[in-house]
Amino acid sequence: MRLVVDNSTGGDAQLAANVVHGLRERGYAVELREPEPESMFDTAVHVVSTGIVLRVDERPPYAELGEISQIVRAALQRHPSPRRRTRAVPLALGASGQVLTWIDVFD
Repeated sequence: MRLVVDNSTGGDAQLAANVVHGLRERGYAVELREPEPESMFDTAVHVVSTGIVLRVDERPPYAELGEISQIVRAALQRHPSPRRRTRAVPLALGASGQVLTWIDVFD
């Protein structure tokens, strides 16, 4: 299974880096999508950031989903911003946007 940590909106570089690090430590193949430099100055970009999105190319087995959720929760709990700690991170199937589950610190 291939995982993509999509931070292309520039929502939270620190959280994205922590999630990538945690996933790679557990042996997952992970790609990090960073925002394009010119998007920082694009006035057409929405002001409200959606944060990061985890994308998978196939529906993960239940055990892997649990492990991925633990990694994301740990990264959220270590985030220095209390507001951003409470964000939910969607796990989406590919680029389709179909959300398989939402991961947050409250599960």
